[in-house]
Amino acid sequence: MVILLALLADTSHVTAMPPELTQISQLQESLRQQADWLKTCPEECVPDAYHGLMRCAEQLFQLEQALMEAYDFPSRRTHLELHARVLRGLHCVHGAVLNGECSQGRHTGGSLLLDWLALHQDTVDAVLAVWIDYCKQGPGGSSAPGQQGQIKAP
Repeated sequence: MVILLALLADTSHVTAMPPELTQISQLQESLRQQADWLKTCPEECVPDAYHGLMRCAEQLFQLEQALMEAYDFPSRRTHLELHARVLRGLHCVHGAVLNGECSQGRHTGGSLLLDWLALHQDTVDAVLAVWIDYCKQGPGGSSAPGQQGQIKAP
C-alpha cells in the first residue's frame, strides 16, 4: 500500500494525458458546471437541473467503465461499486426533488457530489490513470500492444 501511495504521489513517470482521460476530464468539468447551475438556478428549474446532473454523472461513469474494461483495470469492480453507490444516492434524492425538496437536491448535487468527485479523482481515478499509462507504455517503457484505441463517449 505504501508503495502504491508513493507511486501516486510521484506523477513524473506519467506521460501526456491519454485522449480517454481528456474525455473524462471534460465530462467532469461538465458535471461541475451542472452542479454550479443546480446551486444557483431558480427553484422551478431545480428538478430539470438535478436530472441533467444525474445524466452527466451517468455518462461520466459509463465512459470510465468502458475505459476500465478496455484496459482490463484490476480494481474495476471496486471502482464500479463506488459509482453504483453514488448513482443510487443521486437517484434516491431525485424522488425527493421531484416532490419539491429542492434544497435536498441542491445540497446533494451541488455540494456533496462535488466533494465526492474531488476525492474520487485524487484517489481511484488517479490509480486508473497510472494503470492506463502503464498499459500504454508497457513494463519496459514501450507501448503495450492492443491498448491504443480511443474510447468513445456514451
